[in-house]
Amino acid sequence: MENVNVENIRPEPKVNYLTNGFTAKSWLLTKDHKRIAILYLLTVSVFFALGGIYASLIRLELLTPASDLLESGTYNRVFTQHGIIMVFFFLIPSIPAILGNFLIPIMIGAKDLAFPRINLLSWYLYIAGGSLTLYALMLGGVDTGWTFYTPYSTTFSNSYVMLVGMGIFING
Repeated sequence: MENVNVENIRPEPKVNYLTNGFTAKSWLLTKDHKRIAILYLLTVSVFFALGGIYASLIRLELLTPASDLLESGTYNRVFTQHGIIMVFFFLIPSIPAILGNFLIPIMIGAKDLAFPRINLLSWYLYIAGGSLTLYALMLGGVDTGWTFYTPYSTTFSNSYVMLVGMGIFING
């Protein structure tokens, strides 16, 4: 019988949601609810930064009474873009998507959500809706305000209102 030195035996590193693959493919095709919550966190943070840039443009324009930085039509489009991004792509999805994906399975004692692929599909739909909305906003912009009230969104608006509406609808 041979004596084995116990001090030289290393325990295997425990695989968790952060160490289970480091490639982009492992993150984009994951079924782990914690990784999907982190994907939501990163995406929501990007939308928050973009909405913050629009808010900064609005505040910089309001420093002086003259239209120094933005013209009146551009100001209305920037104001609408800020509202759409902050409400539909930051405020509404932030708490249920991030905290719901990360904490609810842990709180109920489950290893994962019931349908992990549908959970990942919801993130992809969030990306698709956000991309479609940003595409429409960058093409010509929408100047109706984030509420899309009818006189502005039907009579006085351009054709990108429907595209933005589709992006928000895809977003959920």
